[in-house]
Amino acid sequence: MLPFRMLPLMCMAVLLVSAPSLTAQAADAKIGVVDLQKVLHSTTAGKAAAKKFEDLQKAKKGQLDVKEKDLGKREKDLFVARQEIEKALQEAQGKVSDEMKAKIVALQDKGKKFEQDVMELEKRRRDIVDELAKKEAELLKPIEDSIRTKVEAIAKERGLQLVINRQVAVYASDAVDITAEVIKRCDTP
Repeated sequence: MLPFRMLPLMCMAVLLVSAPSLTAQAADAKIGVVDLQKVLHSTTAGKAAAKKFEDLQKAKKGQLDVKEKDLGKREKDLFVARQEIEKALQEAQGKVSDEMKAKIVALQDKGKKFEQDVMELEKRRRDIVDELAKKEAELLKPIEDSIRTKVEAIAKERGLQLVINRQVAVYASDAVDITAEVIKRCDTP
């Protein structure tokens, strides 16, 4: 049995012996490149999904805008009411009447309700972000599956052993780029 510290040396020896054959295999491999983002944004289905998602996003933003506008108005009203109470207290030289107590309690209640509504709005905002992420994935899944099928078919036709996304390639010649063909096939019924 080999000592444990000898194992790395043995592995390096095996790699050095097999490196020329691995390099030769890699040199013989046919590789293709596809710009998946370009395909997604250029195809008819991709554009339709983007439009549908954008419309949904605008609708959700509209819902939030209405609530934010309401909260903004309520915040201003609370500020004005607080100033009025403070002014009345100064004029009364700190003497608090029953009517003033009722106004203070009402203002505090409105303030608590306002804070609750702000927290609910923030929760709703997070829920919408999650909902939009799920909807985007739902819209893109069939398109991505179709793109993957088209890429696979082109790879088999051309004898490509590997197709990589252009975004991860440091360099890729236009000669190995199959993006235009993928777009064309995705848009052909």
